[in-house]
Amino acid sequence: MKKICLFLFFVFCALACNMPKLCAQDLINDVFLTLRRDYINDLSNKEIALKGLKTLTEISPALELKETSKKIVLYNGKSMVKQFPWPQESDNIEAWVALCHDIMNEAVRVDSAVQARQNKLPDRFATSVFEGLDGYSHYFGAKDDDDDKPLKIRRPFASRVIDKILLLRVVSFKKDMAQNIKNAVEECSKCEGVILDLRGNHGGFLDEAVKIADMFLDEGIITYTLSSDNAEPAYYTAGKGDILSGKPMVILTDGLTASAAEVLAAALSEQNRAVIIGTKTYGKGTVQDVKKRDADHAFAVTTAYFYTPSGIKIDKIGLTPFICVGEDNDCAPADRFTKDEDIDAAVKYLKTGSKEITPSEIY
Repeated sequence: MKKICLFLFFVFCALACNMPKLCAQDLINDVFLTLRRDYINDLSNKEIALKGLKTLTEISPALELKETSKKIVLYNGKSMVKQFPWPQESDNIEAWVALCHDIMNEAVRVDSAVQARQNKLPDRFATSVFEGLDGYSHYFGAKDDDDDKPLKIRRPFASRVIDKILLLRVVSFKKDMAQNIKNAVEECSKCEGVILDLRGNHGGFLDEAVKIADMFLDEGIITYTLSSDNAEPAYYTAGKGDILSGKPMVILTDGLTASAAEVLAAALSEQNRAVIIGTKTYGKGTVQDVKKRDADHAFAVTTAYFYTPSGIKIDKIGLTPFICVGEDNDCAPADRFTKDEDIDAAVKYLKTGSKEITPSEIY
């Protein structure tokens, strides 16, 4: 009897799991849970479901989903396949996950193109939901399209001395970047000033950027984050002690200076510790929390916004330099990673020691 029961159990499971990747319902369930719990902007279960189910019509133009106030209807061509009532409880995530699977199962049953891709449907559902949320939230599947693109490999850190001015080029905030900068500064104790080159820096570990800001500031707010309008801000502050003892600083920025690099530049410039020379920055003022599901799958979810010490929201705005470079000395964002004239301008500015200098006088 026991063997018969086990046999029937496995037969039932095999019949129920006609879509191998959908059977466990874990990925789609995780999409709903993650966005409802952690995403900075409010998304309803209905919005998540409709964004994800859009992948069916992208796979097969013959399929169409039409909504009414009480139900959603799946069509194959001009023929109605099935009507699905909306879950009675709008906040019941389990019911919305089940609805999505029911609709996908019906699509697999009636459309050969969807059937051929049934094992990839959960991945495609997750990708479709995350696309266009805020530009930074992302679903990392087993293999993204960008994996085959060649990467530009740049050294994350380099330093050299130009006419008694220490140039620190920081391309990304990797682990121990603050220590690298500290070592370079201490080795150049006779240097008269520092250029912190953040051109092309997309960000990295926020903690490293905060440590670097703390290194050059003598107390004060570095940045703070807000997860919502009603949330308590999370402050990052500097302790006493400026490793440069007040020696002048310039920060170089361009249109690719983003995220933690903007946090660092804003902290030093708003505390009157450094002058920014370059172009307007990218304007990525959001915090992403990366949640790994396994070795090949993860969610990067925007959970908060960065603010400058004076309370300016960086996102979609960016930072405007004190002295602008580029054509006609405008501040339009541009890629200036290889422009040595920007370094020359920074050296000249530091050697004059005057904040009243104009772009035409240094460029």
